[in-house]
Amino acid sequence: MSSFPIRPKLLRGAFIEYGLSLPPLAFAFQFNPETLTRGRTATYTPRGAGGTGTDAGGCRDGSEQMDRSCMAQVSVTEENISLTLQLDATDALDSGDWLTRACGIGPQLSVLELMIYPKTDQLLGLPIGNLIGTTDQFGAAQAKVIPILLFIWGRKRVLPVVMTSLQITEQEYFPDLNPKRASVAVQLKVLEGFNPPYLYTQAARMMLAATNLAHIGDIGSVLF
Repeated sequence: MSSFPIRPKLLRGAFIEYGLSLPPLAFAFQFNPETLTRGRTATYTPRGAGGTGTDAGGCRDGSEQMDRSCMAQVSVTEENISLTLQLDATDALDSGDWLTRACGIGPQLSVLELMIYPKTDQLLGLPIGNLIGTTDQFGAAQAKVIPILLFIWGRKRVLPVVMTSLQITEQEYFPDLNPKRASVAVQLKVLEGFNPPYLYTQAARMMLAATNLAHIGDIGSVLF
């Protein structure tokens, strides 16, 4: 038996379109980004502020329905994700890939560009849910305007997203001006709601939070 430890398989992130289109939009990361920034914003409105005819007194002395309305004081934005991808044709050139010799990293860049480009209302541009006759779980307006993607980041995070920003910096070229290297900054907005990918990821998040009970003893060092 070998004494060397077994290295875990390195998973790569990916963008895969949640739908059918020509050409198919799928992009596996050549290199996983070293950092990934995630964030959301919560806006707090004081009780009774900003309502229509609902002042502080109304919140205190109003009906039960008004009391429930006054309790809705916090709005939370969708999660936003930022990452930077690196593309480099060197390895493919060394392996003799004919497509890279002919086009450089142009095919990869083109796929990413189409992921933010508006789609038409043709059959092959519709989300899977529409094709099988179910309700649009992501919002019809977004589905018609911009491709819905699955951002796959490991087995526990499969998030439905739209690409809100794409900044491509081409860094080196072949003699025919095909790009050889590029840095691509991407910003995503998560489509939260009752759709299968988001519910799957949210369930995984809740399970991970539950496992944190194993560290409940750490609270003792805070309180005592």
